[in-house]
Amino acid sequence: MSIDRVGVSAVAKCIAQMGLIFREQPTDDYGIDAQIETFDREYASGRLIAVQIKSGDSFFNEITNDNIIFRGEKKHYDYWMNHSLPVILVLYNPKDDKCYWKEVNEETAVLTGKNWKIEIPKTNVLDNYAKSQLVRIADNLTEYEKNLIVFYWLSLG
Repeated sequence: MSIDRVGVSAVAKCIAQMGLIFREQPTDDYGIDAQIETFDREYASGRLIAVQIKSGDSFFNEITNDNIIFRGEKKHYDYWMNHSLPVILVLYNPKDDKCYWKEVNEETAVLTGKNWKIEIPKTNVLDNYAKSQLVRIADNLTEYEKNLIVFYWLSLG
C-alpha cells in the first residue's frame, strides 16, 4: 500500500473514532481528498469540511520548536481560498502514526511570493480533542455571526 493510501486510511480512522463521517473523494481530485461531515445529535448535519491529506516523511522536514511548516503551490492556495467549504490540511507522519491538522484560511495561510506556507502546531493532533474544533469549523460561521452569539450570551449575564 502506498504512503498516500496509508495516510488517507489513518485520517479516516481518526475521524471515525470521533464519531464523524469521512467521505473520500475520487483519487483524480484537484486538491481535496475527502470531506468530513458532522452530526447534529444523532443525524448527519449536512455541514461539511473539505480535507487535503499529505502523507510521508518529506512533509516533516521543516519543523520549529512548536510548528510543522507546510509549503504549497499558489494554485492550491487559490483553490482552497475560493472553495465553497472550509478546508483543513492534514499531514500524516508515518514515523509516529499521527495526523497533524490546521484549517486553511486567509488568517492561517501566508503568501510567500509565488507560493504559500502554513504553520501547523505540533499540538494540533487529529484526535478526540479536535472534534469540537472540527464541528466549529464545519458550522462555518461568519465573524458577524460569531459576534452575535457572543453578544447574546453576554446579554444574559
